[in-house]
Amino acid sequence: MEKKIKNVLTFLILLLASVIIIGSIYYAKEYPEQDFDQVLYYALNGVETAAPTVINSVIAVCIVPVGVLSMLLYIFTIRDVEIKRYCTYKFKGKDKKIQIFPIKITAYHRKKYLIVVTLVALIVAVFCLKINIYLKNKILSTKIFEDYYVDGKNINITFPEQKRNLILIVSESMENTLLSKDNGGMWENSIIPELEELAIENVNFSNTDFLGGAHQTYGTNYSVAGIVAMTSGIPLKTGDILINKNTYTGNGKYLEGTYALGEVLGEQGYNLEIMLGSDATFGGRRQYLETNGGYKIFDVTYAIEQGKMEVNDITWWGFEDDKLFEWSKEEITNLYSQGQPFNYIMVTADTHFPDGYLSPNVELKHDSQYENVYAYSSKSINEFINWAKTQEFYENTTIVILGDHLGMQAEFYEEKIKDANYTRTIYNCIINGIPQATNNKNRTFTTMDMYPTILASIGVKIEGERLGLGTNLYSGIPTLAESLGLDVFCSEISKNSVWYNRFILGSDYYEMKKIIPESEEKNEENISSSTNVLWGRSCTWML
Repeated sequence: MEKKIKNVLTFLILLLASVIIIGSIYYAKEYPEQDFDQVLYYALNGVETAAPTVINSVIAVCIVPVGVLSMLLYIFTIRDVEIKRYCTYKFKGKDKKIQIFPIKITAYHRKKYLIVVTLVALIVAVFCLKINIYLKNKILSTKIFEDYYVDGKNINITFPEQKRNLILIVSESMENTLLSKDNGGMWENSIIPELEELAIENVNFSNTDFLGGAHQTYGTNYSVAGIVAMTSGIPLKTGDILINKNTYTGNGKYLEGTYALGEVLGEQGYNLEIMLGSDATFGGRRQYLETNGGYKIFDVTYAIEQGKMEVNDITWWGFEDDKLFEWSKEEITNLYSQGQPFNYIMVTADTHFPDGYLSPNVELKHDSQYENVYAYSSKSINEFINWAKTQEFYENTTIVILGDHLGMQAEFYEEKIKDANYTRTIYNCIINGIPQATNNKNRTFTTMDMYPTILASIGVKIEGERLGLGTNLYSGIPTLAESLGLDVFCSEISKNSVWYNRFILGSDYYEMKKIIPESEEKNEENISSSTNVLWGRSCTWML
């Protein structure tokens, strides 16, 4: 009985090690642009409301390699079953032996063997998940927030007499690589021709002479982080997340110290609403939207509660983009009828990896499912824009289309860019905005710069042209990525920031921290003494 228990425990340990090894290698291969912060964030905030298709696809790919590896590792520990360790053959009339298994695991060696395998698994995880980089950044500290962060509460933000409506379309994984080569992409013929034409005809901020967009940085490279960046002008940092289970939802707060887009607009009398086909709880989005502006949230849970759909109707992440665009027309029409300016955000999901959701209405004209899904998304967004142009509210409405981050299905893009010197960037297009874009080409910027830029697009004047770490791209002021250099900027925002922990995470940080170490207290005293100077600084003097 004791032997059986030991064998079971041995197998379970080796199975866990196999899961760690295969899972880590899979993650590194499939998501080379992602950081360990993202792994921690979702692990600790829960993935219960993630699309089953996404989770199942990971399991489907990994289950066989995990099974094979765990059995191979386990076979060396079998002592009660006779294993032929040698192969015998005759050579010149004499019996010869070739050793098949050079190691015979005895009871004494088993513990050492399990320790070695476990250590190997952990080492693989450290490097594949970039845990080494994560720990390095936690040791290093930055002063970038003290030096450059601009708190909108402490500067003048002036709205035009006639306030414009704002429709923000957050397009899942939409990037410029999908454009035609002639206009800045890597496909011979554009996969997203409608979005390409919209970017040509309207305002597109680009990193090149052609169509282009924002560089992806640390803390902006997954959905909730992308939304935070474009609406608060900051990266989503996990703080000292290992001290407590949940950095962001422990006391119902979420990035308490930010002055986000929803707060700016809400204080000006805007009606705020967001529609997303998934469950808004996923990734802490509900907490962020409710505590930073108080958006009405129309998600799959709300749709079921309102009788728009049944539980059995759930597909993909919740409800598909066909319904998103259909119901958005109804919601926007209702918002306009209330006679107040409105900010309506719609978040697409069909283009999420793996391979996207194939609507029954998709025209299969490309070689791969993912290409067809992207093509249909482009067509759907364009049809919505055309509808908006026929509506009474359009004259006084600005529409902004932004990708939330680069596509995470790496192999899909690598095939196109493997032999080219090409930088993948995030799509942007501003339609019917107020300012003229005079400096929109060959810019170095991130999605954090879209926060003040979005406000500027509806005629808002921002003292110093900066909010958060973002710069209004309509202005002539260089972005932080331009003035500091993109590599330096990315490096600094990835480092630990006591200031961010204290002033952005706010009371939730203290709830998580409980007791501040003496060394950190001293740092925070220094920060506190300069807070009045730092908060609200335009930072133009730095350039």
